[in-house]
Amino acid sequence: MAEDDPAALFRSGMEAYSRGDYEAALEGFDPEIEWSVHRSVVPDADTYHGHEGVRRFWETWEESISGMALEIEECHCVDEDRVLAITRAHGKGAGSGAPVASRRFAQIAEYRDGRAVRVRLYGDVQHALETLAPRRDPPE
Repeated sequence: MAEDDPAALFRSGMEAYSRGDYEAALEGFDPEIEWSVHRSVVPDADTYHGHEGVRRFWETWEESISGMALEIEECHCVDEDRVLAITRAHGKGAGSGAPVASRRFAQIAEYRDGRAVRVRLYGDVQHALETLAPRRDPPE
């Protein structure tokens, strides 16, 4: 993996998360990371700060879906410091043990100096793609 390839770094972190190795997953995140969850994921979406905040977010999901793992369908740089990952999650219902699988969702990670400083999680892939659309100046 190229040390300066944000997409490879993000994929590696999500693979570590899927193994349950939160510490390895957090290695690529800035200690002051901002992790935002869009309301398309959950109605009471929130923003989490720092490694502890991200860990708390992951632990909250683990309370509902045990053994959650990510299936990364796509992970690439959209520019020099932003990564788009399209992902699905699967695991087992924490209470029932029944198989659980998510629909496709998107994560946009922003990198600075080789570390993720912001991750935005969207339940709607199209909405995430729209946020990445180039901004155009209004016609003069």
